[in-house]
Amino acid sequence: MAAKTTKDTMGWFKLNVGMFTNEIVGWSDTHVAIYIKLLTLYWSSGNKLPEINSSLYRRLGIIDSGGEVALASVLNEFFPRDSEDKYFHIELDRQLNETIESARLQSERASKSRGSRIKDEDKPDF
Repeated sequence: MAAKTTKDTMGWFKLNVGMFTNEIVGWSDTHVAIYIKLLTLYWSSGNKLPEINSSLYRRLGIIDSGGEVALASVLNEFFPRDSEDKYFHIELDRQLNETIESARLQSERASKSRGSRIKDEDKPDF
């Protein structure tokens, strides 16, 4: 996979460190690692979690039943299911919607700017 660039709108997400610290209080290192990996997988796949299967277990580093239990706990705590039984994350979904709206507005402004430059170039010099 190609490296993400700073121009890639999905290349990064904000992490409120205080909120994150409060969320993980009392969790084991396994829980925290799975949560962080799920956040990055969710964001990098356009706010969708991959199917829960052996491939996901490998990506999350789950090698035993303890990891399976930690995954179930993290999903239950931070990734509720919607009406279509798909996982979602409230904060990352909010950020994605903001990112999409910001990109749309920026594109509109750029189009208007290009349009006015083109119109100015077409005007005769009198």
